[in-house]
Amino acid sequence: MTTQSVREQLLEHTLLLVRQRGFNGFSYRDLAERVGVKTSSIHYHFPSKEDLLQAAVTEYSARICGHVRGIDTGLPAEAQARAYLEPWLATAGGDAICLVGMLSAETAFLPEGVHRILKDFYRLNEAWLTRLLASAQAARRTLLPIPPQALAQAVFGALQSGLVVARLFGAPERIEATATLLIASVTPSRSRAPGEPA
Repeated sequence: MTTQSVREQLLEHTLLLVRQRGFNGFSYRDLAERVGVKTSSIHYHFPSKEDLLQAAVTEYSARICGHVRGIDTGLPAEAQARAYLEPWLATAGGDAICLVGMLSAETAFLPEGVHRILKDFYRLNEAWLTRLLASAQAARRTLLPIPPQALAQAVFGALQSGLVVARLFGAPERIEATATLLIASVTPSRSRAPGEPA
């Protein structure tokens, strides 16, 4: 088993603290206590809290976007949607939400470099969902209720807010309606039997 470096430990704990408390909800002292180092050690690796945040957001985005890019596009659309939803459903109702969603609420206090990473995160997820929805729409030969790009933005926004509400209520099922909407939107329509009402 590989031992994490101090820098890696600092990033891991920062990822959790931001997902639980937001950017302004913890200090270097909180982080130092969790890792078991002095605050001077944090400053050695990350001279300012903004530097720490930039590194944490970059790491989080790389992990999640790596998961999204790694979904096999050869799978049926429904299987791709389920793979996409897996990490969302796994964290729903816990004490931490999506780091990007948490920071998006604090945008006025964040450096411009972080804004760019957050926006790129949204764009990548929405583009992936748009592609999935558009390909499913073509395969179904029926139109979605709204264009794929608009539906992708609605689904991604609902997933983000769903995590917040699921945490508030301690109820993972608060995100399930959005998951059901996405899966229903990409599942091929069932052929009706002769004489079956529309």
